Amino acid sequence: MKKALWLGLIALSLWGVEGFNGKSTLLILPSPSGTMVLADRNISVVPHPTHPTKGLAIIPIDYEAPLGERKLTWVNPAGTVEMNVMVKQGVYPTETLTVEPSKVTPPPEALARIASEKAQAEAIFAHVTPTRYWDKPFIRPLDSAITSVYGAARLYNGTLKNYHSGVDLRARTPIPILAVNDGVVVLTQERYYCGNTIIIDHGEGMYTSYLHLSRFDVHVGDRVRRGQPIALSGATGRVNAPHLHFGMTVQGIKSDPLDLITQINTLFTKEPQ
Repeated sequence: MKKALWLGLIALSLWGVEGFNGKSTLLILPSPSGTMVLADRNISVVPHPTHPTKGLAIIPIDYEAPLGERKLTWVNPAGTVEMNVMVKQGVYPTETLTVEPSKVTPPPEALARIASEKAQAEAIFAHVTPTRYWDKPFIRPLDSAITSVYGAARLYNGTLKNYHSGVDLRARTPIPILAVNDGVVVLTQERYYCGNTIIIDHGEGMYTSYLHLSRFDVHVGDRVRRGQPIALSGATGRVNAPHLHFGMTVQGIKSDPLDLITQINTLFTKEPQ
C-alpha cells in the first residue's frame, strides 16, 4: 500500500470526515477489504471501479440522522482505523402540493396494502448483492428539467407528510425512461403512493427506483444495460402532474440521487490520492 494513502487515512482519523443528512460520502481506502462500521450499520469496502487495488466505501447518511459527530471505524486485515464523521444539516426547501385527498389520508381498506408495500421495499433494499453489475459512469434516466429536488419537506394539501426521497424530472407526455446503469430488475409493480414502479439492483447494496410510470418495458429478473429504455413516464400514484420520480438507495438508506451519481462519476475521472 502506498505511503501517501496511509497518510491520507491518518489525516482522516485526525480530522474526520464531513457529511450531510440525506447524502452519501465516498471514501477511497488503501485496500478493497474490510468493513466500515457506522453506528449499527456495517458497510463492506469494495474495489474502486477503475483502480481495483484501492478500496471504496459509500457511506449513506440518513435524512433524519442526528446532527453532530459520529464514530466511523474501518475494520480490515491490517488493523483498525477510527475516524469521526461530522454530520451537518443539508439545505432543503419546503414544497406545497395539492393531490387527491385519498393519497394524503388513505381509506382504511388501503392501509394494509400500504404497509405491505413498505415492508416489501425495505426487504429489497436491505439485501446486498455481492456482485457489482456496473463498470461505467452513471447517466440520468431522462434529459429533462428538475421540477422537485431531493430532500424537500412536503406539505400535501396543507399537511406535512414526509420529505422528498428522490428527484422529480419533468415528463409532460409519456417518454422513454432509461436505466441509469447496468443492473438487474427486482421489481415492476403498481403501488399505492408510487404508482407503476421499477427498482433496479446495481449490486453491492445500490438500487435505483423509477416511479409514476405509465408502462413497463422490462420484467423482474431482466438484466438491463446503461441507457436501455425500461419504461414510459406517466402520472400514476400520488402525483399532481406527469413526471418521473427518480431515487437511489444505498445500504438500505435513501440518498440524494443526483449528488451520488456526480460523486460516483468522479471516480472515473480522478486519480485516487
